[in-house]
Amino acid sequence: MEVKNGGPSTLPAVDAKEWLGLQPTHNPMRWYLPVTEGICSGLGTLFGGCGLGAAIDALERVTERPVVWACAQYINYTKPPSVVDLDIRIDASGRTTTQARVTGQVGDTTIFIVNASLGSRDMAEEGQWITAPEVPLPVDCPPRQLRFDPGNSISSRLDMRMAIDEPGTGRTAFWVRMPEILEASAASLAVLGDFVPMGLGMAVTSEINSNSLDNTIRVMNIVPTKWVLADVRIEAVARGFGHGHIYLWAEDGTLMATASQSAMIRTWKGP
Repeated sequence: MEVKNGGPSTLPAVDAKEWLGLQPTHNPMRWYLPVTEGICSGLGTLFGGCGLGAAIDALERVTERPVVWACAQYINYTKPPSVVDLDIRIDASGRTTTQARVTGQVGDTTIFIVNASLGSRDMAEEGQWITAPEVPLPVDCPPRQLRFDPGNSISSRLDMRMAIDEPGTGRTAFWVRMPEILEASAASLAVLGDFVPMGLGMAVTSEINSNSLDNTIRVMNIVPTKWVLADVRIEAVARGFGHGHIYLWAEDGTLMATASQSAMIRTWKGP
């Protein structure tokens, strides 16, 4: 599934840490994340994937190991100009694997908790048993249409092109790129893995908005790619909650990561 990259960006290339605004402190086990409009959702609150991405980036830098999986539980909201303190705790560290957690707080209020495993092991056995859907190239896909002005929110920093747009089927796919990002990483994929709620909005017949309760990302092979194909599959909506998965494919068909989420859904009442 080779595709051509989009045109060159006029924005300076940065890594995920700079894109998120993540900052170190004198204590290597504490980082902080200033909450700005650029990492907030259209509702004006910290975008969950940005919180998870910041935790992943900090963990990878502290442990010097790549994330295998990470799970964020979103507990409270926070808005600009708050600052989230990220406190890292290493629960176990072996020869090849580290088990750790990050607590994100604003003052005494817990915003999110992230649990993660990090590590890498040399093995001859490897493989990929599922394939990316056949979709048009990004240049042949229409831009995503938003129902409100994104302002300076995270949506204004993403280039999204709809590849599968079939309301009511529970299946949505879109090409997405982050023009400012130098290269794909576990942290940047965590941001893109927080779009299951978008698929929920297209799966149901009524106008809704939704808030993520969690985000679990599992990282496989990260390869160079400008565009990422986000393949969203909604399993069910029940009791006011929706559940789904998202598969994150590179341009060449490599499965880089999967993510799963549950979200609380509400009737849309306008911006």
